[in-house]
Amino acid sequence: MAWHNELPYYLLVCCSLSTMLTHALKQDKQSLNYLVAIFSASLCMVATQKLSADALGVYQYVIGLATCATCNVVWLISRTLFREHNPLSRRHIAVALVVAGLVIFNQTWHLVVSSDIPHLLNQAQMLKLKQGMNEITTLLSSSILALSFWEALRGFESKSNIQKRQSIVFATAFFLGLFNSSILPKFLFTPTEIEYYAPWLICSSAILILGAIQYVVHSQQESRQLHGQVKCQRQNEPRNQVNADTPSQSLNGGMSDSSCLTSNYSEGDAIQQDEAIDMAIVKGINRLIHQEQIFLQPNLKIAHLAQALNTSEYKVSKAIRGYFATANFNLFVNQFRVKHAKQLLRNNECQQWSILVIALESGFSSLATFNRVFKAISGQMPTEYRKQGNTLNYSVPNA
Repeated sequence: MAWHNELPYYLLVCCSLSTMLTHALKQDKQSLNYLVAIFSASLCMVATQKLSADALGVYQYVIGLATCATCNVVWLISRTLFREHNPLSRRHIAVALVVAGLVIFNQTWHLVVSSDIPHLLNQAQMLKLKQGMNEITTLLSSSILALSFWEALRGFESKSNIQKRQSIVFATAFFLGLFNSSILPKFLFTPTEIEYYAPWLICSSAILILGAIQYVVHSQQESRQLHGQVKCQRQNEPRNQVNADTPSQSLNGGMSDSSCLTSNYSEGDAIQQDEAIDMAIVKGINRLIHQEQIFLQPNLKIAHLAQALNTSEYKVSKAIRGYFATANFNLFVNQFRVKHAKQLLRNNECQQWSILVIALESGFSSLATFNRVFKAISGQMPTEYRKQGNTLNYSVPNA
């Protein structure tokens, strides 16, 4: 392959690989991060297969097996980005897996016919099967690509200005990418010229779509952070602050000692109207936190809450940031853990417990993490807090 044909594939490898690592190495990953990482990895394999075709020969199709997560996964990404309610279900994942299976079959067929195995098979039947599978793959892929474009524009009139801009960027990039790689060349170039310019057309289209996805992901993340900060500032006003260090306060009570973890009805109702937060999820989170004390489980992740509530991670995260006005899931859980630890540190029956035991009983996985989080939230180290509580207890005369 000439250098002018190799260069676009090297660019695609660099862009897709950097995007994959960005999402794969992200802390507190959500389903969207996994999908973007898989899509980017598959694009990387598409470029790698093209670059290694001459050197690997028939074995290039082994790499091609990993190119099965392109159009099907970008459809799942578009649903996750632009749908608030039930973006992914088993049905959607099943459709994506079917398309992936067809791509794998196609690559396997090329591997078989390019090796010494075909003489063992009925080539006529294999050819008919290949043609049929190609038609099914083309039909499903075209339908999924159309659905991906439609997801971005679905309910456009009811979206906010920021959401409209995100939809326009995604849909425009998607349309230009498909038009540039599959339709435009047939009108402008001869078959020889199409073969010459195909690497640039295909890779530029893939990079364009990849960039649009990154833009929408980043834009949505910034919008959520800004909204969470505004809500947190509103609910951190002095009229909403309550001293949460009183020993008689119930552990199952609200987390008012740190910040904005409880919302009154009017504020919650306003947030619900503004951001369409599902109040059933809010009630479910309250139940898991206050009744089942799920925060005491070590290594708790947002996926566990989503699974317990039979909903998506995005909805849970949205409720935490919007209704409870907490910046992220880890802070939300850790404040309840610190609340629980404070109760244990002040409990006379637990005075013989070490700080490590208190940390483990409160859901932390290590003493170092417990000390750091406790200090960040309460402004004191656990030992200082325990000593302060003991001093208060000793200063109170016996009845």
